[in-house]
Amino acid sequence: MTKVTIRSKEEIIEAQKKAGRLDEIPEFPKVVLVDTVSYCNLRCSMCVHKNMTRKKGIMKWELLTKIIDEIAENNKDARVWMVFFGDPFVLKKAKPSIFDMLKYAKDKGLTDVVLNSNGCLMDEESAKKIIEVGLDSIYFGVDAATPETYAKLRVGGEYEETVKNILTLLRLKKEMSVEHPKIVVQFVEMDSNVDEKEDFIKFWTSHGITAKIRPKVSWAGNIDAPNQILGNEDRFPCHWLMQTMSIADDGRVVLCPVDLDARVVVGDINKETLKSVWQNQLKELRTLHLEHRYNELPPMCRDCKDWQSARSDYYQMNK
Repeated sequence: MTKVTIRSKEEIIEAQKKAGRLDEIPEFPKVVLVDTVSYCNLRCSMCVHKNMTRKKGIMKWELLTKIIDEIAENNKDARVWMVFFGDPFVLKKAKPSIFDMLKYAKDKGLTDVVLNSNGCLMDEESAKKIIEVGLDSIYFGVDAATPETYAKLRVGGEYEETVKNILTLLRLKKEMSVEHPKIVVQFVEMDSNVDEKEDFIKFWTSHGITAKIRPKVSWAGNIDAPNQILGNEDRFPCHWLMQTMSIADDGRVVLCPVDLDARVVVGDINKETLKSVWQNQLKELRTLHLEHRYNELPPMCRDCKDWQSARSDYYQMNK
């Protein structure tokens, strides 16, 4: 049986350095996760969304535009994920729709607007719309190369339908002669799917689509992640905290991208600016990381091991 890749401390740190994740901290976040919608249509085994206790919702237009306006003013090149805890295509028929939200961001001049989706709800009309609004990249979580494994992991979805939806987007890009959005298909490496990793990479790269292989996260200790072998004696600053701001649908700024239930709230964009939260409350937490004072962190962060899973490997078709 193929084994999940377990990397050494040195390999993990080197991967972080190559990605530039341990560089000097910017004055404004390099990455902003915007929780446009916190509803999801699946109940995936590796995700704790199905157990989320905070109230699910849809971000108000006024809050969304405030966030986008500030990003445009401070760093138009920031990577802006227009989804955080849910699936964006839940909003494909909403008013305003996810396409209205994307268009607003692109019209403001943002250069790296991204979606993350399971792909199940993205029909051909939706695929065409994300091309038309100028989406820069879209990441699809698939995690399997067979219907059987997909059914166990991506509970509630259908493998063949999801693959068809992604390939439809690829076809439309070719028909419309556009390069964007860049398509990336993701595989979270686990014991239950690792035997399919090579087939997964081969299938998607054969279509010219980037395959992303990433380690499992524990969602701050909420599920088991046996790949996380390092302890606090080997700990280094978490790149998510160093580079990223995560904003829930109600405007609360949470500790990091794995803080699904908003267990640690560090600000409120309804009342504050992104920049003020970044340079004050989040700076205090970053300082604790940089000075290796991990025992002084909030318990969720202090006890978390997901910092060692903050990396990915990307595979593309050999040319």
